[in-house]
Amino acid sequence: MKIAMITMKFDKTTGIARYAVEMVERLVKEHQVHLITRWDDYQVPDLHIHRSPLINGPPFLQVGLNAVENARRVKQLDKRENFDLIVSNGAESILQDIVTMHSCHRAGVEQHNKERGRPFTIRPADWVILLIERHNCRKGNYSKIIAVSESVKQELMKYYHIPDEDIIVIHNGVNIDEFKPDPQTRFEVRRRYDVKERDIMMLWVGHDFRGKGLEFAIKALPMVSNDVKLFVVGGDNPSRYKQLAQEFGVSDRVLFLGRSTNVSQWYAASDIFVFPTAYEGCPLVVLEAMATGIPAITTRIAGAAELISDGYDGVLFDDHTDAGEIAQKINLLSEDQGLRETIGSNARKTAEDYSWDKVALRTMEVYQSLRA
Repeated sequence: MKIAMITMKFDKTTGIARYAVEMVERLVKEHQVHLITRWDDYQVPDLHIHRSPLINGPPFLQVGLNAVENARRVKQLDKRENFDLIVSNGAESILQDIVTMHSCHRAGVEQHNKERGRPFTIRPADWVILLIERHNCRKGNYSKIIAVSESVKQELMKYYHIPDEDIIVIHNGVNIDEFKPDPQTRFEVRRRYDVKERDIMMLWVGHDFRGKGLEFAIKALPMVSNDVKLFVVGGDNPSRYKQLAQEFGVSDRVLFLGRSTNVSQWYAASDIFVFPTAYEGCPLVVLEAMATGIPAITTRIAGAAELISDGYDGVLFDDHTDAGEIAQKINLLSEDQGLRETIGSNARKTAEDYSWDKVALRTMEVYQSLRA
């Protein structure tokens, strides 16, 4: 097949960008793949790359013009290449055969407004994303929709009245060769940051500190053992959260590491992963922690919670704003090494069922069904 893949970024620094990389690496082995992107920082042999310039301006303008320009570009390329299939991600185009929905933006906006105790309001960028989302979810503007979790599917059906049979659920995957238990890396990273073996190294990873609940992970720390340290990986502005850690008397237990191009080392060095997100389609970070063999503590609202059996291969809680409940779950794991190791071992086995190889095979079945 000749496949066109549309993605804003093509690297391993964010969720959708990594999804595109992992899928393309597997698709190019048997198919001709053309990538339409504005930023690529990852090399894949035999991939045909079509770059478009980045558009300067406010976020809402960038989002809207990006989707329109990608549609124009892929339509132009299609006349020359005669693609069998055009695939896009979320709100990155308004022209495609298959759109992979990594979330339902409408549901996410409503959840954030509910958390802040205010009626449905949106920023200009949200407004543009919602317009694109509504367009892409309208019958006739897609042949099939792939949702990365059952919760995303149900949200799309609720808000956009999409027929059940039009949406295929394929959960996100994880690179089980990149994310795995690694005792040597664990030893080296912990020694580098003077983390004693008796200390519990807890990890939080994300690029949106507010939306993914870093505040509540920090607020939970005073209620857990002093042996628990929180390591924060992500490129967001940490100033507000450094101040918060100081206010709660835990600034000496929170280390902000900034953006990382080798995030697997932090999982390997950690004992617990915590992710009190407000809304998430199917976060890669939870699967990455599970593949590394460490127990993940996350909210039931996160799409990856569908993959977890509470207390068996992960730990779930109800209210992502309840620091007391989060602390209770952290204490449960931090005080029982045997439980941590058992849940971590089970988590690794679960993650192996969601390797990118298996996800790509399921996705390719959907692609091929449209060409039958």
